[in-house]
Amino acid sequence: MSEFDLNSFAMWGLITGIVMLVTGLSYRRYLKKNKSVLKY
Repeated sequence: MSEFDLNSFAMWGLITGIVMLVTGLSYRRYLKKNKSVLKY
């Protein structure tokens, strides 16, 4: 049971990390696009 919990926790941690990474990259790209738009 504890091993299953550990695997589940590791899986969710990995998923959360990937989601946060993708969100951060998208947010940075969005900010960069906004800055270039504001320059004009």
